[in-house]
Amino acid sequence: MFGLYELNEVNTVNEKAWLDVAITRCPNCGRHYADASWYIIEMSSDIECGNCHTNFNTKKHVSNRIMLGLKIDDEGRVEATEVAEHL
Repeated sequence: MFGLYELNEVNTVNEKAWLDVAITRCPNCGRHYADASWYIIEMSSDIECGNCHTNFNTKKHVSNRIMLGLKIDDEGRVEATEVAEHL
């Protein structure tokens, strides 16, 4: 599905990591939140909006889900991100 390594401009290998992210939106004030999709979709967690303090179920208010690709350097630091796929 997704490669773990890629060659950069000078032909050294950069490692890649992946994060499945879901975007939710507060049904009361409209503020957006991003979190790991396992937490939002599989756990179906309730959260309190930090803006208006309304409690809502995250799974019922998902507006988008993406696979985020992370390019990792030799020291294990993220050097770039990209939206690899809309799920």
